[in-house]
Amino acid sequence: MEALYPSPVALTTGLGRPAARIATVAILATAAVTVQGELSPRASREGEARDRPLEVKDQGYVSSAACKSCHAGNYASWHGSYHRTMTQVATPENAIAPFDGTELRAGAQSFRLRRRGGELFVEIHDPASQPPVTEKRIVLFTGSHHMQLYWFPSGHGRELSLVPFAYLRADARFVPRSAAFIKPPGSPEYWGLETGRWNTNCIHCHATSGRISVTSKVADRETRVAEFGIACEACHGPGAAHVAWHEAKRGSGPGAPSLVDPSDLGGRRSAEVCGQCHGITIEKTSPQFPVEQLLVRGHRFRPGADLEDTRTVARHGDQAVRDGLIKLSGSPTFWEDSFWSDGMVRVSGREYNGLVESPCARSPKFSCLSCHTLHPAKNDRRPIAEWADDQLAPGMEGDRACTQCHNKYEASDRRAAHTHHAPDSAGSRCTNCHMPYTTYGLLKAIRSHQVSSPTVQASLATGRPNACNQCHLDRTLAWAADRLAEWTHAPRPTLTEEQSSTAASVSWLLRGDAGQRALMAWSYGWEAARQASGSDWLAPYLAQLLVDPYDAVRYIAYRSLRRLPGFADFRYDFVGPPGDRERARRRVIEQWRRGGAAGPRGREAVLIGSNGRLRQDLVARLLRRRDDHRVRLQE
Repeated sequence: MEALYPSPVALTTGLGRPAARIATVAILATAAVTVQGELSPRASREGEARDRPLEVKDQGYVSSAACKSCHAGNYASWHGSYHRTMTQVATPENAIAPFDGTELRAGAQSFRLRRRGGELFVEIHDPASQPPVTEKRIVLFTGSHHMQLYWFPSGHGRELSLVPFAYLRADARFVPRSAAFIKPPGSPEYWGLETGRWNTNCIHCHATSGRISVTSKVADRETRVAEFGIACEACHGPGAAHVAWHEAKRGSGPGAPSLVDPSDLGGRRSAEVCGQCHGITIEKTSPQFPVEQLLVRGHRFRPGADLEDTRTVARHGDQAVRDGLIKLSGSPTFWEDSFWSDGMVRVSGREYNGLVESPCARSPKFSCLSCHTLHPAKNDRRPIAEWADDQLAPGMEGDRACTQCHNKYEASDRRAAHTHHAPDSAGSRCTNCHMPYTTYGLLKAIRSHQVSSPTVQASLATGRPNACNQCHLDRTLAWAADRLAEWTHAPRPTLTEEQSSTAASVSWLLRGDAGQRALMAWSYGWEAARQASGSDWLAPYLAQLLVDPYDAVRYIAYRSLRRLPGFADFRYDFVGPPGDRERARRRVIEQWRRGGAAGPRGREAVLIGSNGRLRQDLVARLLRRRDDHRVRLQE
């Protein structure tokens, strides 16, 4: 019988995971024999790099450079994508942050970033170390779209350590790395250098064909990849045979070894190409494929194969997989920090798990490529940078994403009759109801990729905002239940007095857990929601989130606050001292009062009384019931 071990993809993709998790896999490898990896004699000058992971062309991989001469257009769009820059060898040209002597303080330590010639360095001042000052060369970057992280050699072979700061592109500033994620306040790794994380975690989905070690011991960390970043062969499969045949034959006649084109694979099989990284999966091991082989050879899945031949996809209700993930991740809350209680994914980067649970997945044509495209078509006039943002096919940012299959709603009058909203309103956008912003990641809310219909019952059972109340921020659950009962004949649930009298968004913002508060902080800045709900009452609630215990919640609240009339120039530092944050909260409320921004009187659902003042007694009552359990969203 096959044993299940956690795939490093399952436990360690993304930037927010403890490095110790993959070590759990290594502990399970008890074989004493050393298994040698296949190292190519053509490793070229990459072999000169002694202090970072290596790119090695073996196991049939030849790198994206081999594709360029024949597939120049596709190579150009890939080169302009954020897949390519998931991991890069560090150069001044690839850095989005200035390396100009900037000094960053982390507790008793400080880090000074410098450029010298064509190389980048970090000078670490640590009074507890000997010597107290060391200089390390920055060797790899992770990310470039929203943020970038910086890695330097740990001093142990190819193992890397992480500078404990992230550079936020939109803000053009450094922040503590942990502040860029939903992590419990005071997490042990807040200022840690996180040694080994890239070698054991990021490697699996921020590089192509990553292998932790050349032996059966994860501690060796002789890390190898076929290519840094998500390269051509990650989606099309190893290309050595294809390239060799064409080099020899100079043609494309019968017998040419072909690469995989995901668009030719059909629905589920093409989605599995994405799901190898964009999913929570568990690698299957057996006597024929023990865990040592996973360490040495990496994951067995190749594009075109059946993903579930080598991995188990985490599904709601599979208690064995749930228990295994919790046990082997070392986190008793791993499942809750990845899924809502009904099994819907609540974190970014796991879209495949949402797709397979969607009713649309019953269609053999439904896949990631229903909306996204790996390369823009020749007649696509959009700049590469515009396409690269979400890699959507033309028109798929709107209703066409749904009406391409549900064509009876192409006509605006039919769609309005279905949505009960004006045809040109946000309420008539298919995805706002069926793919609402209930997933969290990258300091924002992201559309759920599990297609569903809004229900108040689901909100009551899971705490997940429903589409109606996430847009109509000033309305109660009772209001949403009445509308849905009228329009869809959904049964009306039994509700408490609070659920019938207080706006659902206000309750989630004041009483919810850190993940719910982050979603509400984002929603209060969402233009569609502000148009539907009015914006004249939002400021005092966003002010409350400026003193939230979680850094990321404060960041999102501040960004939303600046979108409100009169607050564009408001200044606040979300990682500043607690006293400064409290003073900022008071300044927002005072400015709101002075501006007469309380708006219409007697908006009881949002706790504004007949005098236009916020009902502080009711706000305080809800705050006292805030869900303060420790949340670590596993994006």
